[in-house]
Amino acid sequence: MKSVIQLFGYLVILLIPACTNRDSVIEGTLPDDIYHGEVIYWVPFEGASSETVDSALTHKNRFRIVISRDNLNKMGIIRVKPLLRLNLQELLVFTEAGTIQVKLDSISSASGAPLNDVLQNWKERKHMYDREIYTLRRKLRTADVNDKTGIQEEIENISEAYHDDIFQIVLNNKDNDVGKFILSLHKSKFTHEQMSEIEQ
Repeated sequence: MKSVIQLFGYLVILLIPACTNRDSVIEGTLPDDIYHGEVIYWVPFEGASSETVDSALTHKNRFRIVISRDNLNKMGIIRVKPLLRLNLQELLVFTEAGTIQVKLDSISSASGAPLNDVLQNWKERKHMYDREIYTLRRKLRTADVNDKTGIQEEIENISEAYHDDIFQIVLNNKDNDVGKFILSLHKSKFTHEQMSEIEQ
């Protein structure tokens, strides 16, 4: 009887962390404590309403959002009130199990959880691509006729390399929700052969 009680005790000890680990928590920092007392929101990417938003107050330059059960394993946006959005970039965060580390700043980022690491990798690659293309398109508008062809080719080469990189991200994550989300944004840019490979 004593051994059965001990076994039951061990099972309880093992099960408590397993249950706790299914929670999703977003722990974040802000550039300084001028944001003390402000509300940080996690807003679902789809179906947002006052009932579906999770939030937390900042304490000095930190915040901690415990995601509600209904919002687990969903894509959402971390944002602040409109007046603060000039200095704090909104951030896509997937509410996977575990603790997601977030840095809100002029360029925001998330890390510390596998699917959010994938999401961050995509965001950084997209940011680099957007910056390069913006610069080249500005050059194209003021370029001499002789230079336009070379700039246009450079744009095409950068775009092709970008979409190949995104294809690899999607291919490696085609069975998870983050991969499916990234696919939904880039599907039209993939070739028929690439889509066939993703769908295998």
